[in-house]
Amino acid sequence: MVTSRVGSPAAKVPTRGGTLTLAHSLQLGALNPHRGANAGQDVATFVYDRVLNYDANRHQSVLVVAQSIENPDPLTYVIKINPNAKFQNVAPVPNRPVTALDIAMSWQALAANSAVSGKWFFTDYVDRYDTSNPATLVVKMKKPNAWATAGAGFGNFLAVVMPKELIDAGQLDKTAVGSGAYQLDEYDPAKLISFKRRADSWVFSDRPYLDKVIYRLIKERESLVTALRNKEVDAVVARDKWEAEQYGAYGPEMQIDRNISLPAMLLMRADGEGPFKDERVRQAVYNALDIAEIIAIVERGEGTWSPPVPKLFANYCLPDDETKKFFPHDVKKAKELLAAAGWDSKREVAFKYPYGGSGGRAELLAELIQKYLAAAGIVTRLVPLERADIWQPQVTQQRDFDLTVTAALTVGNSPDAWLRMFTTAGIGGGNLARWSDPEVDQLVDRQMAEFDAEKQKQAVMEAQRLILKKVAPIVNLYTPYVFTGRWGYYHPPPGTGQVTLASHYAWTEKK
Repeated sequence: MVTSRVGSPAAKVPTRGGTLTLAHSLQLGALNPHRGANAGQDVATFVYDRVLNYDANRHQSVLVVAQSIENPDPLTYVIKINPNAKFQNVAPVPNRPVTALDIAMSWQALAANSAVSGKWFFTDYVDRYDTSNPATLVVKMKKPNAWATAGAGFGNFLAVVMPKELIDAGQLDKTAVGSGAYQLDEYDPAKLISFKRRADSWVFSDRPYLDKVIYRLIKERESLVTALRNKEVDAVVARDKWEAEQYGAYGPEMQIDRNISLPAMLLMRADGEGPFKDERVRQAVYNALDIAEIIAIVERGEGTWSPPVPKLFANYCLPDDETKKFFPHDVKKAKELLAAAGWDSKREVAFKYPYGGSGGRAELLAELIQKYLAAAGIVTRLVPLERADIWQPQVTQQRDFDLTVTAALTVGNSPDAWLRMFTTAGIGGGNLARWSDPEVDQLVDRQMAEFDAEKQKQAVMEAQRLILKKVAPIVNLYTPYVFTGRWGYYHPPPGTGQVTLASHYAWTEKK
């Protein structure tokens, strides 16, 4: 991610040792990385590894569990396992080498988990696995996928390699033993989760630098900010730029990182029963929105326009002038489109949005969109839902909405995952808006199967133009900037955009 650091000192040479302390504001949850809760994400970062990881320092995928990945034909991948990839020296697999069966069973567990989104690569593209050679996994594909070795393929964050013994025993919620750089140290769902550098060697002998990482559960915002001021935690993602600037009063060591983040999204149900099935109604919404004002009010100007493939992927996203022309903020035109579509001005659309954990942004965003739609003639009723326990499982997982706003629904280090959100297959059993367009499906599929880099890029650009032209009911409204306050002794991987250790380059001078 793009990063600018305010007042950062000159680069220093990393040193090994020390403890990093961070915080979670929501319940930690189970250890299973496929469950998506905080603890699961943490063990996916520290305890488990993938065939390949995204290296935030170099902005590219690097082999980890895999020693090599060969693609002898479009439907075959041969993954040779790194002989140094071994599970941590912890029961039930003390220092055992990773095998092809471990990888295959891990990916099968991911594909079989109904609660996981973004697993489409393993359900839609992977056909079968050959594990006859423990040191080599052969993956047979149903159809070609040129992004297989990217962030949404074998490098999917949730495509972690777990020992088959834990999978067979059904112990993934309660314990975590992987081949990653750290091993689980302490886990109390009501208080904290911590990790220590594994006693034996990781595949990269020079990393990780930190001895220990602790995540404390701090639910109250005021308590979290106080913990940062008192150096009880080493970094905090600020609510906004103004809160981050207040951190500067804590001392001259305080550093503020500004990074481009993931887009905020608007989802409109557009199937046969959905109120936004008529393209003219969706086009009215496009015309009614004032995205420039949304950025100014919700993010206080700290955001940028977002095409279907967001600004994280500078080489693949449309320029702003192309995106802006689809959102002209023309209320008169919006009214004309609704009239042509025969929209019932007395009809009320339930507008569900999540609260909790976003600093009030979702509520403010929903209120603004409600105002814009009302001016055009679309009446909405705001329905706030608790984010973690109600909105996420009901609205996004069950697609139970007519209209909703959300933070980004996918991640990944390549643009293909973002385009897939607009297809009939979507990121799982269908896109969340219940929308289907054969032309979009065909063009997205074309770029998925294009192995020539330049032709693939052109197909990605064409797909975005078509998605906007078709007035897709999934809208990347804008991309905000996120601000992180951190003490100067903590050095996260440059350009990551979050307090993260995904590349294991983080280090601290605080011993």
